Amino acid sequence: MISDTETMERMNILFVSATVPYPAIDGGRIRVLNLASRLCKIHEVTFLTFIASPADEQGAGHLRKMGMEVIGVKTSGVLRGLAQAFIYGKPLTIARYYSTEMARSLEALLNTRRFNVVHFEMLHTGQCLSGLKAKRTDLPAMVLGEQNIDSDVWRRLVKAESNPLRKLVFYSQYRKFASYERRMCRRFDTCFCVSKQDQEKLSALCPGIPVKVVPNGVDLNYFKPGEGEEAGLVFTGSMDWQPNEDAVLYFCSQILPLVRAELPEIRFYVVGSNPSERVLKLRKMEGVVVTGFVEDVRPYIAKAAVYVVPLRIGGGTRLKILQALAMRKAVVSTSIGCEGLGLQPDKHLLVADEPRQFAADAIRLIRDKALRDRLGENGGTLVQEEYSWNVIVRKLDREYRELIARITINNE
Repeated sequence: MISDTETMERMNILFVSATVPYPAIDGGRIRVLNLASRLCKIHEVTFLTFIASPADEQGAGHLRKMGMEVIGVKTSGVLRGLAQAFIYGKPLTIARYYSTEMARSLEALLNTRRFNVVHFEMLHTGQCLSGLKAKRTDLPAMVLGEQNIDSDVWRRLVKAESNPLRKLVFYSQYRKFASYERRMCRRFDTCFCVSKQDQEKLSALCPGIPVKVVPNGVDLNYFKPGEGEEAGLVFTGSMDWQPNEDAVLYFCSQILPLVRAELPEIRFYVVGSNPSERVLKLRKMEGVVVTGFVEDVRPYIAKAAVYVVPLRIGGGTRLKILQALAMRKAVVSTSIGCEGLGLQPDKHLLVADEPRQFAADAIRLIRDKALRDRLGENGGTLVQEEYSWNVIVRKLDREYRELIARITINNE
């Protein structure tokens, strides 16, 4: 499958993730599943993760069928996480994943196995490295995968929030994340970001650390153009992720009424797991459909006339746009929504940051099938050429090997 690495020596990789990535119900899990599943075709992969539910057990079984060894540990509980946040000044979303069992399992694996690379996905698991670095110098190559720059996400949350109390909480977390990222990211041999923009942000936050780009991708065998009558607008994504919640609330309050004033029959589909109470209340609005969890988002994307990405907050890059473009869908996005993907406005999608312009672009696309088709084809071609997961895993493999060679030279 990944021909230029098949003849190279297989490596032993320890992949550490805070979540079991199957089912892949959000962008983070989609990335982890596609990286790990393709890595295990060319390397020996041990997957260390939290097992917190029967669903996680089933997901771990799915990973084992792919060829990975899966080692599951328990979380340490909410109270211990809160203590970590209070005593060590960790951001709350990092502290909640602190686990003494994870740290012990990691050290036991390093004591009994030989790994070429330990890949920590996000600082939620990367915090385990803190104790190890203090005690030993015989560690393999240690890398950190950053799906976004969390401090930047929280900074944007502060900017978008109008409630003074929530704004204060968000500001506190922004400051803690910036401090924690500065302190922790320099402990790794290399950090991987998903876009050039995130690379620049992390490099500015932590000058001098090695930061490389390993972008997000899309499974081109899974997301293909579908058939069916095109009607309505759609947004997909995990609804318990604050930027997604903010996006649909913003769209329904400031953009959708403008669209429906011109097209009163139009429907807006909010497709994604774990909708918050604020998102569920949108069902009371005329023309809004909130689905909750669905087994397969593709039918909703296939039937939509326009895929909308009204994000005002975010970091990393949006897999949802890659999925929509792989299905040859016309997209309207904010500039934050499409940042980091190398998409050209008016060639691959339409970009609008002001509600009236966003609504006008959506209306224009609904009424102009030729324009929809042109944007969908252009976007689909770009995705095929640059965002296949197989291409991305080849790049990740090269980065691993170059890092190991560099460490070997430095140690001689």
